[in-house]
Amino acid sequence: METVNNFGILLPTRGVLVYADGGRPRVELNWQMAETVERLGYDSVWVGDSVTSKPRLEPLTIMSALAARTQRVRIGTAVMLSALRHPVHLAHALATIDNVSNGRTILGAGAGRGDNQMYVDEHEVVGIPIQERADRMEEGIRIMRSLWSGEDVTFEGDYYPLNNVTLEPHPLQDPLPIWISSNWVRRGLKRVAEMGDAWITNVPSVDLFERCWDRVQENAQSVGRNAGEMPRALYISVNLNEEADALSEGDQFMQSYYSRPYEAVSKQLLCVFGPPEKCIESINTYRKAGVTYFIVRFASPHQMEQLNRFTRYVLPHVR
Repeated sequence: METVNNFGILLPTRGVLVYADGGRPRVELNWQMAETVERLGYDSVWVGDSVTSKPRLEPLTIMSALAARTQRVRIGTAVMLSALRHPVHLAHALATIDNVSNGRTILGAGAGRGDNQMYVDEHEVVGIPIQERADRMEEGIRIMRSLWSGEDVTFEGDYYPLNNVTLEPHPLQDPLPIWISSNWVRRGLKRVAEMGDAWITNVPSVDLFERCWDRVQENAQSVGRNAGEMPRALYISVNLNEEADALSEGDQFMQSYYSRPYEAVSKQLLCVFGPPEKCIESINTYRKAGVTYFIVRFASPHQMEQLNRFTRYVLPHVR
């Protein structure tokens, strides 16, 4: 089967809780979907992250299960709020998953948002002041990369001092790739340029994508990096129905997922709700602007149905 290059699918690790109505979540939908995605030739599967703000299945646990149930697809986080976890624990878990998956792990990492009380509370409940999240994320990434090198690590940081620490197992990948997320945030785009193996974004317009990418390249040049070959991944929320039905179902999804209406959410992240032609046009427009990788999230309770529609009606026109 021809490989669907540079397309990955976000699995419903939150959706299965949202639509469980207080009952047992359909955990198995994630395995079924991942196995189907692999069979259809997609490149990757992805899981989201949160602890208390947007309840979902724990991502590292799910990644390990996915690694054992698939053979080829890459397995990534889109994106992990790495500051919520101690970097030694996170490095250990990711290295283990990379061994279980035979070298298919991607850490997509982000600092998250601080504009909602639920995010403030989420950081507080794990003992992290939210105003420290960016500093902790950056320090944590440096520590993880050092630990994955196999050397004894001594680190005198502000948050995670280490003294002669060696971590095993090592990841099979050398290095295990870290994709860093940012929208139009000055420090975030600087972090992408200086620390990222790839960039993940969900900006809602092509113009903003181009402005962000220009900033990444400028920042990279200032530190002696060439960002030109850096993968540029767009996280896109899709609902493939006729316009009115797509907007109705997509709005219900966003209300359930974020407790905010589509109209508000769509101003912050890219949502394409409507017939396949609309999705095709959007993807091709972003590809021309420089996107090299697409992470597709289906804003619908009907995940497998949406996957089948996307594969049948969109992919042949955007490869």
